[in-house]
Amino acid sequence: MGLNYIIVQAGGKGSRMQILTRNKPKALVPVNNLPMIFHLFKKYPDKKFIIIGDYKYDVLERYLREFADVNYQMVCGTGHEGTCAGLQKALSYIPDHERFMLIWCDLVLPDDYEIPETEGNVIGISKDFPCRWMYRNGEFREERSSQYGVAGHFIFSEKSVVLAGVNTVDGEGGCGISWGGGGIPQEGEFVRWLRDSGIKFEEQPLYKTKEYGLYSEWDKLPKMRCRPFNKITVEDDKIIKEGIDDQGRMLAAREIAWYKKLQGKSFAAIPAIYSYEPLSMELIEGKNIYEYTYLSDEKKRYVLEKIVGCLKEVHGIESVPYDEDSYWEAYLGKTYDRLKKVRNLVPFANNPTVIVNGKLCRNIFYHQDEVERLVMQYAPRKFVLLHGDCTFSNIMLRHDINPVLIDPRGYFGKTEFFGDVAYDWGKLYYSLFSNYDQFNLKRFSLDIGNEEIKIDIASNNWENMEDYFFELLDGEVTRRQMKILLAIIWLSLTTYAWEDYDAICGAFYNGLYYLEEALEMESAYGYFDKTMGQLEEALKGVSMAEMDHLISECEHTLKSGHKIIASGLGKNVPICEKFEGTMISAGMDARFLHTNSAVHGDMGMVKPGDLVIILTKSGSTDESVYLVNLLKKRKGVNLWLLSCNEHSILADSMDKRLIVPLDHEGDPWNIMPNNSTTLYLIILQQLAMQLIKRMGITLENFKPNHPGGAIGARLQHG
Repeated sequence: MGLNYIIVQAGGKGSRMQILTRNKPKALVPVNNLPMIFHLFKKYPDKKFIIIGDYKYDVLERYLREFADVNYQMVCGTGHEGTCAGLQKALSYIPDHERFMLIWCDLVLPDDYEIPETEGNVIGISKDFPCRWMYRNGEFREERSSQYGVAGHFIFSEKSVVLAGVNTVDGEGGCGISWGGGGIPQEGEFVRWLRDSGIKFEEQPLYKTKEYGLYSEWDKLPKMRCRPFNKITVEDDKIIKEGIDDQGRMLAAREIAWYKKLQGKSFAAIPAIYSYEPLSMELIEGKNIYEYTYLSDEKKRYVLEKIVGCLKEVHGIESVPYDEDSYWEAYLGKTYDRLKKVRNLVPFANNPTVIVNGKLCRNIFYHQDEVERLVMQYAPRKFVLLHGDCTFSNIMLRHDINPVLIDPRGYFGKTEFFGDVAYDWGKLYYSLFSNYDQFNLKRFSLDIGNEEIKIDIASNNWENMEDYFFELLDGEVTRRQMKILLAIIWLSLTTYAWEDYDAICGAFYNGLYYLEEALEMESAYGYFDKTMGQLEEALKGVSMAEMDHLISECEHTLKSGHKIIASGLGKNVPICEKFEGTMISAGMDARFLHTNSAVHGDMGMVKPGDLVIILTKSGSTDESVYLVNLLKKRKGVNLWLLSCNEHSILADSMDKRLIVPLDHEGDPWNIMPNNSTTLYLIILQQLAMQLIKRMGITLENFKPNHPGGAIGARLQHG
């Protein structure tokens, strides 16, 4: 008899699963790297599934929408309790006279299970685990049994068997539907109802079937890493690796190609390779680095030195030109694609900010341009031969604690073998500082609250080596570079670890946490962008009428045989000196008058007909005010003010002024003469360039003033 429909009761809270169902329904708890309910999908990919949800219904619905590759229909059982909840609605999706299966989501059938060929109703009987109800000799009894237990697996010949007396559905949709009538009730315990229903079953023993309704049962499972791609066989002192799916076979081919790449390079820090088809290699007598929990700090430093040395040796073997497409794809393209898939799945992923472990973190979805700029600013000049995945999980230590590199990735973005050297250092930092390997082994807890996220990852116990890591790599990478790459790597892990909802969310939140740390750290490019914006805004506020007036009067002064004098003190001194040097180099008469020295005799350089530009940010400095008052008493002196303050003692008392409206100096306290001096330099240099044009000064006029240096050499041979 054919069977095309499967109803999955996935509405229970799963409270006995403890922290595993804190953020997700029981149906999504991973068993052997696959959510419980996906074992059914994998076993019966061609069936039509009707899935009853309740607890964390929205999480189940969003998760299945993204990752379930089967034909399914969701039913919401919210508002009713027990294993009967939602069944009436679920049955409405099954055609009349169709045979169907009803199964609890925490039941994982063995590979050799077969649907029985019978026309009657079937009940699955537990033979390997205890159940609260038993079925024996055609009767249900509320008695615990491991040999005759009611396992939560039923096959019905047709839905009328359980729908007798049920009224017609009132309306459409999942939650909130009102049902009436007899037959199967809206809520309550399904097995208890079966006991009184009179329905007869044929028994089907369920050998090797597992039920994961208790945390203790789940905890007995081996803690597998995310996404196992390979089948590993150990033969004496050899390991044989074979891909178990298309992706595994592709990765195996790249791993083999990488090992072949190192043939003849005298590189000792890899296993001995015995054959390539299949890949057969030395069984390392040792453990992964994260398993060495007892190493002293001295030995950790030794190991870290060795790892860094091994990787530098790999990087030095060969290099190729930098490929921008591969760089962008490896860090950004891949990450963006994965994030798009989980944006509507992860709580708070559409919020501008998320609080993670008490830190207010900016969301990458709202800062992609900034992230892209940060990543691209660290683009290398060349690509080197990479390992590509040098986490602690892919580095073993022999018993003499010398490292061995295993599981090379073999590609970077779209480029085989070669890539950004910082990618290897980022992957190593990923384990060293952020404990990726423990996360990968599901040794973390995640609490998604109403307003904030708490994530706690078990430690590899290497965090105290962070400073030494940067000491070893001084000049190769920066802390901010590693933080931004760490954020990218965590964010990219989201759908890579799709089998575990908590891992998806945890990777996303961890990525935001490190992204915020990167964004908080001062960056030269960030400073450049901010400063350029501040300078541009200030220059836009300069009156072009006043600027043109100043240029014209300076031109008239020079053509009349007089000179231009720039006067300032403090940090404006080198600005005035630069202006003086530029003017003189072009053959125009200019001087620098120090505001303080002026009153000690230097004011003698000021003659009738000269134009004096007073530089003062505030316009109220005592020395500047004093000098201006003295110069006003000298006949024929043309006084100009260059200031950032529109209303000040000098601004209010001088007729000729050029005001530069500056909002911020660009220093941490908005007090240092920083942006203001830069603006004065730009304005005075612009003044000098305009005067060169207006005075008709040519390169031939300029050439005699520069007989030496690089400029002189260029002019002589130009």
